[in-house]
Amino acid sequence: MYRKILLIGSAVALFALPGLAQNSKLNGTWKLNPSKSEMGQMGGGGSETDVITYDGTQFTQKVSSQSPRGAQNYTRSCTVNGQKENLTPDNPRSHIGPVTISSITCAKSGDSVVYTEGFDMRGTASTDQMTFTPSDDGSTMTMNRQISGAMTMQQKQVFDRVSGSADDSAPAANGGAAATPGAEAMIHTGGSHPDFSGTWNLDIAKSNFGQGQPPTSEVDTITENGNSITIAAAQKGGMMGDSNTTETFTTDGQPSTWNGMGNTKVTGTSTWDGNNLVVNAKTSFQGADVTIKNTYSLSADGKTLTSAAHIVTSMGNFDSTSVYDKQ
Repeated sequence: MYRKILLIGSAVALFALPGLAQNSKLNGTWKLNPSKSEMGQMGGGGSETDVITYDGTQFTQKVSSQSPRGAQNYTRSCTVNGQKENLTPDNPRSHIGPVTISSITCAKSGDSVVYTEGFDMRGTASTDQMTFTPSDDGSTMTMNRQISGAMTMQQKQVFDRVSGSADDSAPAANGGAAATPGAEAMIHTGGSHPDFSGTWNLDIAKSNFGQGQPPTSEVDTITENGNSITIAAAQKGGMMGDSNTTETFTTDGQPSTWNGMGNTKVTGTSTWDGNNLVVNAKTSFQGADVTIKNTYSLSADGKTLTSAAHIVTSMGNFDSTSVYDKQ
């Protein structure tokens, strides 16, 4: 859970190494410009905002949109190394929309990132290849899309920069383009928020720690009492060694304070965004300011908890996704 604070040390140390951090022109918040785009057979008719984070190794696209199909959200993430990553059906990244994604391949091409999803459609192996390219001046981003296999479709989406950094918040919901295989995921919100209470074991195999070093094990105990949540995390191993932390914060947007790594003071607020709990916090490490945005989501069956953190330091950004199984 919120032991992501413990990853700050490894994140800062890694970004301090030459060549690991990159300030890509893709980083930032982007808004779809329909007048510049060519939606083709995939259609359009809506709005979309993307938040891109790319440090030269890890690529993340958080998409938010409103279309005739409704409000939707999804997140893509990958390691940009040109290697094919096969996904099992229980991997959270394999479910974007109604189609199960079987593989992800990410490669760098100049200033561009080429993101390819593999999936089965009508019994035919198919791919959805998206190439993200920033303009020379960094004011626009173009996503050229090619679907091949059971059908062939092309699309060009052009985005205008909204902010100069992916650190700025943007709603995390789906694209303005019509749904395509392996391209969209609906968020279902109900009248009440999910209950995260219970004991959760970190599933290291399903998690993605980016450039950070994963712990050997972690068990989190979560207790909800009204709008108050307490997280007691017991972690073993990892770059920062064994640790036990307890954080308590409210979900009404009021500031809370708790102790992070090495008893550093952490201040933050937490609010519900649909069925997701979003915690925004600030702290410092070795004299450097650090901000953390952590988003918690619960699977439909209540057995899997996912914690996605975006950590911002003066030396670069760091993303980490932790997946927990309920005891």
